Amino acid sequence: MYTQCEQILKDFRTGKDVTDAAARLEPALKQYYKKRRKIIQENTDYGLAYDFLLHPQDALYDISPTVKNYWDTIYPLMQSQNGKYSALLRFVDAREKYLGASHTDSVRILFAAGWTPADVMAAYLENRHGFNTLTLSPDAAAEAAKADMDTALRLLARKKTSLFENSYSMFQQFEWIDFMYLFLGYQDFTFLNTPHKSKRLCQYCQKVLDRLSQDPAKQTVSAAQADLPDFSVFEGATLTQRHTLSSAAGQRLRKGNDNNGYYVLSYHLVDEEQGNGAALRFDGLYKAPEYYDTHCPSWGVYFYRFPYFLPFDHVPESWRCAPGELPEDFVRKAYRAFSKLCGFESK
Repeated sequence: MYTQCEQILKDFRTGKDVTDAAARLEPALKQYYKKRRKIIQENTDYGLAYDFLLHPQDALYDISPTVKNYWDTIYPLMQSQNGKYSALLRFVDAREKYLGASHTDSVRILFAAGWTPADVMAAYLENRHGFNTLTLSPDAAAEAAKADMDTALRLLARKKTSLFENSYSMFQQFEWIDFMYLFLGYQDFTFLNTPHKSKRLCQYCQKVLDRLSQDPAKQTVSAAQADLPDFSVFEGATLTQRHTLSSAAGQRLRKGNDNNGYYVLSYHLVDEEQGNGAALRFDGLYKAPEYYDTHCPSWGVYFYRFPYFLPFDHVPESWRCAPGELPEDFVRKAYRAFSKLCGFESK
């Protein structure tokens, strides 16, 4: 069924008629989702109730009545917050991988099915400190924060909340402070200027104030270049763990989300003064090459611009731009850097 789902989604994405193929698959999908619904409702299999693997079936939401019915009705049956968050990540990442759908659009589907903006914000924070290869777009978290600013401010102040099965840590609070002020652009600085009881929190707030007191990156506009390197060579390129991690360290490239304890999912070349960035995104490599020497495919290169740099594996759609919009020397430097990561000959 897995391979059949992938083929249907590939055909659907290219505009082919998948009506007959989807209809033939419907009986198998009914059995699959009946079993999954029971597992989640009864929580009889922890691995399936909380798994962080992508399933192409979930991307059939707009094609299969069975898949649509499952996602439209499963939310009230979920017994744990972590179960909701893992399901949210699977859904948005599957639709991104197989259909190219933005996380923001996919989250809106989940809103209509019962998920809340608070769920999205908490899922974002849990994911930033998780140990898996799925991600959640900062743009989706930003839309959720704007829709429920009360929860966003409670997270900022680290007030008691039932959104986390474990505790809401100070590290997650620091993450949210960065997000609110440096990404979302929240303009009320009262929290940052408050003399908090925690000395550590006061120090962190001052650190953010110092960044905000500096001018945002200049973000100079570059004239489009017609003869830039072909970055499509990085799509599907095979990365070798030890070589990639060693090359990135030697070039002093920056990891995306370094809070992930197990995996590296992206490397970035960044010019913070000019606000320019380029990221090579891939399935995920273990951080411990002494134990594993694995391989994984690259997704490709994403160019972006930012006012204040924050290390994201999922480059926000609102930041992304074409390589021709950035200075030519930066673009060529990114090509050389990522060629080395992939083991290509530098040009």
